[in-house]
Amino acid sequence: GSYKIFVDGVVQMSGGEFETIETTQIGNCSPTSAPTVGSNSSACASDESMVRVELLTDYFGSETTWELKNGDDVLLQDGPFVDFFRRRYTKEMCVPKFVCLSMTIVDTYGDGICCSEGSGSYKIFVDGVEQKSGGEFESSETTQIGDCDSNGCASDESMVRVQLLTDYRGSETTWELKSRDNILLQDGPFPNFIFQLYTKEI
Repeated sequence: GSYKIFVDGVVQMSGGEFETIETTQIGNCSPTSAPTVGSNSSACASDESMVRVELLTDYFGSETTWELKNGDDVLLQDGPFVDFFRRRYTKEMCVPKFVCLSMTIVDTYGDGICCSEGSGSYKIFVDGVEQKSGGEFESSETTQIGDCDSNGCASDESMVRVQLLTDYRGSETTWELKSRDNILLQDGPFPNFIFQLYTKEI
């Protein structure tokens, strides 16, 4: 079994390997804490975010390109890369906080960048927080990041979704989502002897 927590479609936490209980904080839980290690968001203006794309090539880098766009405008792009040499490439820039970006990675051979020709991968970060990682695709993969929400929430709200895939002992499992002491969502226990995916959102 496993579980995932999403905020506006972005995975914030996934797991399943624990003993009796596991608690995860998501959202603005530590407003006075220091910035995430590795984040260069301080280099951006207060109304901007730092977007960083990291790519680890497979052995056929010449097949790989990527671009980051705001609508039809290309903000960042890279590739093709060198062959027979796995190497990590990084590009970053400041973008407005409330903007919807799309990142498209292309492999001209059509076998992605993982895993038959070396374990290549890519990651997208916003202000040091990983938004997407991948590598297993065919010819191309496109990911939206930022303020792209169309889930029916108000402009000052976020959609939180919890997905749980039970194990064979679902009757032993419950979960709850709280804001301070207020329970917002909860579910379980679940039926035994069946793998089933349960979803709740608010």
